[in-house]
Amino acid sequence: MAIRQPTHTRHIDRGDDWSRFDGVAMAEDEFLRLDDAEETDLEYIDGVVYEKGVVDANHRDIVGEFDGRFWTYCKTAGGAFGPECRVRLANGRYLKPDCAFYVAGTPSGNDALPTLVIEVRSPGETIESQRRKCRLYRAAGVPVVWLVDPRRRVVEVFEAGRDGDVLDPGAPLATTVLPGFAVDQRDLCAVLDRERG
Repeated sequence: MAIRQPTHTRHIDRGDDWSRFDGVAMAEDEFLRLDDAEETDLEYIDGVVYEKGVVDANHRDIVGEFDGRFWTYCKTAGGAFGPECRVRLANGRYLKPDCAFYVAGTPSGNDALPTLVIEVRSPGETIESQRRKCRLYRAAGVPVVWLVDPRRRVVEVFEAGRDGDVLDPGAPLATTVLPGFAVDQRDLCAVLDRERG
């Protein structure tokens, strides 16, 4: 089956690095072949391929901070973590969270559902598009999703009865599904404020 041409022009003037598959409608098996063989920064929602937003230094450093914290946490609690792991959701949707944590004893390879997902809003992404992703993760069974918006310096929580609740600036990022894991929001602000060479 041939890959169809883009159904819309969602991205304009993104340069040569933007995927030629962004906005292309294709079958699920076509997407999986493409993702496994060629391009790994693509997501698949409702039969259409989307490239993840282009990251900046703030995004990169926030993801690095969480990955470092997960590395330390894994040494005592076990489990697995990683950025951009492919997650299969219901109805043939595939997303790639900026950070994902899998508690010990649960599958953690491609297509497995994480215990915790963190999405960091990139430049060019709307907050509503990010909230939609968070809700898709929750609907698929991911227990906890945190949405970090570096520009507004807020974290929104999607967990149990919380659907995008803005976390109080003084409250740590913590959840009962990762006992003993917590991140002080001031540490995230410090990451954003540090000098970059």
